[in-house]
Amino acid sequence: MLCEECGEREAAVVVTTVINGESTSRNLCRECVKKYQKGGDVSALLAAILSSMYKARGSSGKSCAHCGMTLEEFNKTGMLGCAECYRTFRSELDPMLNRIQGRTQHAGRRPHTDPAALERGDRIMKLRRAMEAAVSEEAFEEAARLRDELKKLQEGGTEEPAKEGAGE
Repeated sequence: MLCEECGEREAAVVVTTVINGESTSRNLCRECVKKYQKGGDVSALLAAILSSMYKARGSSGKSCAHCGMTLEEFNKTGMLGCAECYRTFRSELDPMLNRIQGRTQHAGRRPHTDPAALERGDRIMKLRRAMEAAVSEEAFEEAARLRDELKKLQEGGTEEPAKEGAGE
């Protein structure tokens, strides 16, 4: 059997990975195993594992409209071509990411920032949402007031939070 990584040399090592109770095995030659051990290239190893897990599921012939990446290319590299690939291949990626990470949405940390700056960012986000809701409800005066408040806040002003239901 040939190495699943390079496809050139005879496989001599079986690497078995168990993630959330699901076992995946890869047959690798000694050189490819050494490459992972020496370089400590965890991202390449993870890409190879993801790729092999996906290969077991088969492919659908889809391709990304933005970059042209196909599922077959993903199978070979374990890497996607662009951000649009995540949308294009969502139905294939979500089950795999959920198995590996326990979720399909990124849940990273916020950078260490001044608490006031975090609060200001949260306030800006809430104002944008409120403004969009007001526009969709055709409450244009309220939307304009929220827009002005948002503009002041973005320019560095400290605007008091808007009262819920004000202007109705």
